[in-house]
Amino acid sequence: MLQRLVKFLTNNFPESNIDEYLDSKYINLTADQLKQIAEAIEEGELKPRPASSCTADKFIFHFGETIILVQRDETGSTAAYKAELSWETDFLAVHSIRNKGKGFYFIAFEFDDDYQISMVETDKAIEGQIRSNDKNMELINKVMPVLKGFMFAISE
Repeated sequence: MLQRLVKFLTNNFPESNIDEYLDSKYINLTADQLKQIAEAIEEGELKPRPASSCTADKFIFHFGETIILVQRDETGSTAAYKAELSWETDFLAVHSIRNKGKGFYFIAFEFDDDYQISMVETDKAIEGQIRSNDKNMELINKVMPVLKGFMFAISE
């Protein structure tokens, strides 16, 4: 899936952050691994930690049809990390030959030490793509428990 995402970015957004994807550590978790993280949190084996205690500066977190590029925020803002969620979907993708095919939908956001989310504008929208901030936030809220659990697990 990561190869399809990079190809999609190359074809549709060649001036975007493709190198950030290529230079990041790639983590693909299975359903069983996600379940283990959830159980460890429920049983108190995995304790909540501030986002800034996570040891990873930049990584790609992949589960199911979702890929999240997560990068430590070095700008001095209140955000601990900035993130770009993408998932594979069907819509008209811009290629050298226009055809209906798989594409990606992107949501940009950042979060602070307490994992409080702020939406950020993204420049990755295909013409005619319908975007809803409420739906985007709903999707982020669905993936954040998984991302938080993983970050708890790799934090010191």
